[in-house]
Formats: sequence, C-alpha cells, structure tokens
Amino acid sequence: MTTMRLAAVGAAAALLLAGCGTGASEETEAAAGGVVTAEDCLDPAAAEAAISGTLKVGWSAPLSGPLAAAAGAVIDGMKARFAVANAAGGIGGVKLEVVAKDDAFNPERAKANVNELIQKDGVHVLEVFGSGQLNAAADDQNEACVPLLYAQAAVPEYRDAANFPWTTEYLPSSEVEMAVVVAQLQQKYPDGVKVALAANQTESGQSYANGFKKAIEGTNVTIAAEAPLTDPNAAVTTLKESGAPVLIDAGVTTDCLALSMAVGRSGWKPETFVQPANCVDGKSLYEPAGAAADGQQVMVWLKDPANPIYADDAGVKQYLTDAAAQGVKAPLNNYTVNGWAIGDLMVDAFTKAAASEDGLSRLGIIKVARTQTYSPPMFIDGIDWKMTPETSLGIGAFRPFTWSAAKKAFEPAGDVITIDGH
Repeated sequence: MTTMRLAAVGAAAALLLAGCGTGASEETEAAAGGVVTAEDCLDPAAAEAAISGTLKVGWSAPLSGPLAAAAGAVIDGMKARFAVANAAGGIGGVKLEVVAKDDAFNPERAKANVNELIQKDGVHVLEVFGSGQLNAAADDQNEACVPLLYAQAAVPEYRDAANFPWTTEYLPSSEVEMAVVVAQLQQKYPDGVKVALAANQTESGQSYANGFKKAIEGTNVTIAAEAPLTDPNAAVTTLKESGAPVLIDAGVTTDCLALSMAVGRSGWKPETFVQPANCVDGKSLYEPAGAAADGQQVMVWLKDPANPIYADDAGVKQYLTDAAAQGVKAPLNNYTVNGWAIGDLMVDAFTKAAASEDGLSRLGIIKVARTQTYSPPMFIDGIDWKMTPETSLGIGAFRPFTWSAAKKAFEPAGDVITIDGH
C-alpha cells in the first residue's frame, strides 16, 4: 500500500507537524517515557510494587444513555482480548480483569468513579470514555500515579508528558485529524473553499472544532457558518443557508447519524461531508441514513472485519476466530474492534513491562506506554502505534474512506496519509 506523507500536501502540514510536538521541550522529554519516576507519587512503593495474581483495568464509561451501546461494545472487545491473553497464561501468570463503572457520560460521575476505582477497587490501570471525563479525572489519577492508558479522548493538553506523565490517549489527536482533513480540502479545492461547521458543545466536540479552526489558519479554507449540534435540524437549517459546499461534523458518536438524517430531511447535499474519526460503524451510523450518507468521508485507522477488502487479511481472520471462541456478541461492530485493539495495546504494554527492569508494576507499565511502538494486527497496514517523549500521538496516520449507500460499505478514498517522522 502506498503511503502519502502529509508534509507534501499543503500548508496544513506545517500546522500538523507543529501539533505533533505538542509543545515538546526539554522538560517534556525529561518527564516522559523511561524517565517517569515514582518520586512524587502519594505512595511511591505502591507505584513500584510488582503486580501479582490479577491485574485490574478500571473503566469509567457511559454504560447508560445514548452512548451506552458504543461504550459497551468497546468494553466487550477489550474483555475478549483479555480472555484470549488469559487463556494463554496471562502476563507471566498474572490474569487480566476489567472493572467497569457507569458514569452516564457525566464528567463529575467519571471523577467519582475513578477515585472509587483507585481507592476501593485497587485497580492498577484506568480507562475513561470522553474528553470531559478525562479532564475530570486526570489530576487525581496523576497524583495517585495510576496509569490511565489509551483514554477514549482526543484533547491535545493531555498529550503533554511533563504535566500528565501518567496519562496517554488513544483517539487520534483532534488537531492532527483536522489538519489531515484540511490538507485534503486544499487538494480538492486549490482555489479555496467555504465550510459549514457543525459543532457539539461538549469538550470532545469543541476539541474537534478548535482543531479545525487551528488547521485552517493561514489557508484559503474559511468557515462560512458555524452552528451547535444541540438541535441537528436547526443546525442544518443555519448551515445550509450559508451556501458552503463543505460540511464538517465536529461531533461525538451520537451526532453522526443525527446530522446525516437532518441533512437528508433538508434536501441538502453538500459536495463534501466529513465525519469525525469516531464515526466508523457503517451499520449503525451510515446505513440508516440511506442516500443522505452516500459519499460521506471519514478518516480510519482500524480494519473493518465486515469489509470485503479485508476478507483475506490474516489479522482479521485471527480476530474473527478468537472473537468467535470468546462468544463476542457483535464481532463486526467497529466499536468492538476498537475495544479489542485497545486491549491488544494493553497486552503488549503489560508484556513489555513484565520484561523490563521495573517489572509488571504501575511504574513499569507507564514507562512502556510512554515509549511504546507496536503494530496491532487490527490496524490498517501502514498505520502503527508510536509513542515517544517528543510526540505523544500514538496514532499518526489515517486512511480516508467514503461510505457507499448502494454497497452499504466503506470504500477506500486514497492511500494511508501519515505524518513525517511518525
């Protein structure tokens, strides 16, 4: 597969590359990776203690409300990947367990859950779903020196290893993703283009919106109108009137289908309609919208086991075999695949930590996670996971896909786009 380097595709590349460093400095490098220490922890001995018996991963997630299905599928995928690892002997005999608590996508409940998971449940690793939830939990979690690995969030601030050394994020940086989107818009519209921006008002949505605004600085891509996604129908009415040929959804999972349906009802057909990377499940988010979803674009890093282009892929075949053996309810659901991939990243980090000089401990785990390079079998070929002290990105590449309403499937819309040096 051909890989396109973003540095070659326009002015947005410079913004992206600036975002890759996330303001990295000598202080950042000193605090990251193998130089994370337990010296400032509330209980240094606990952070350095060897984990035995069972390694617990604590989740605070929206297990009720409109995001419950997506979050539940992610957790199911992780549990299944852990079950495969446990069946193979665990991590040197240490078994993996998921402890999940419902926060209903409420940041304050997430904060309470994280504190309970640390203090009462004694988890060794944490995970959260949502940028607001990460924002609420990060200070307490870093003070306690409990690794929060691969948070389901995309906020640039928490990629700062100096200020949040015990936190890593999984979702692609909103700034990076939007810089790639803008670079593509510049290719398609070399003389410039006006954009209609639909923005969710949560921290997750605003992260996307702000990432887009940053990416268009100094370009000939401009915002003709912006509307909140509080009411998708009202937002579409406002945005359609702008006459912009491009519609960008700076939203969360629940916005993807709702915005498409509103666009369809309005009779509007934007020339280009870009959904955020968290909108990847064709069955639930695109197919119900019918013709309104046709041609919508999304940036993708995971293989879709339901897509015929992966029918002979070794990683997908193994995933489906393992998922079937573990009784996974919806193995073709992209959120299940997402959870499996996160679990796979954790298994890799735990295994490497166990072989490190710090051993399988909270400190050993975060040191590995801050400098982890891995090629998950369910990542698209040419896309790797890479964390360094200088660039805490993890995912630094995408492959664009467009939805075909006729085929009810995503089709590749170009080669993998990667970041220079990632």
